[in-house]
Amino acid sequence: MKFVALLSLLLLAGALFVIPAHAQTTTGLDDKSVNYLSAAIVFASSAFAAGWAISKAGSAGLAGSAERPEIRTTAIIISALGEALAIYGIVVALLILGKV
Repeated sequence: MKFVALLSLLLLAGALFVIPAHAQTTTGLDDKSVNYLSAAIVFASSAFAAGWAISKAGSAGLAGSAERPEIRTTAIIISALGEALAIYGIVVALLILGKV
């Protein structure tokens, strides 16, 4: 998960460097620059949300399964739903970049 968060920060930083360089050659921000920035924001926010969800659900699931071992499967499923947030963010970012 740390790799995804690092990649999202690099994407966001890259978009923030591309937009001013592109804006100097044109008269303002065009659709391409806005698409890059929005894809970076979507991916970064979904990666951070997934990390936060996994940290909360994982620790609660581990504590709950220590007391009641029969809820271990449910805790794993809930953690997997948190991981799906990052996948949704990647899909949305790719859909945004597909318009470029």
